[in-house]
Amino acid sequence: MNLDYDTYAEAMLALLVWREARGELHPAKVAVAFSVLNRVAHPKWWGTSLGAVIAKKWQYSSMAAPGDPNLIQYPLPQDVDFQDSLAVVNAVIANDVTNPVPGSDSYYDVSIAAPTWAKPEQFVKQVGAFRFYNTDGDHPENAGT
Repeated sequence: MNLDYDTYAEAMLALLVWREARGELHPAKVAVAFSVLNRVAHPKWWGTSLGAVIAKKWQYSSMAAPGDPNLIQYPLPQDVDFQDSLAVVNAVIANDVTNPVPGSDSYYDVSIAAPTWAKPEQFVKQVGAFRFYNTDGDHPENAGT
């Protein structure tokens, strides 16, 4: 097997989607994956590549928040949610699916209180249990929609 950085980064993205959105329907997994790609497309303090964005401390808690219980969770090959996460990442990377949350760079699960960064004017869309936001302001057409 010949692995390269892109393969590694895409596998990290599939793990992130599985950890962050397992149990959610396919559209929510797609939206979570696009939140990472939106950050890569609009580099800021969170990084300029898939690996850097995914590993940025405190950003995707299941991947880089000290003490998060998901940090020790790994899927088994037969895990249906992980197989769906792999399919989502493949479709997103291949541009075979439309971004349901254009410009969104952040989200939170509605099972928790809204974070202080979740400003109403930056709200883009809710998909499943996640509310997506464009916190860096590079897509003003999404404000309040």
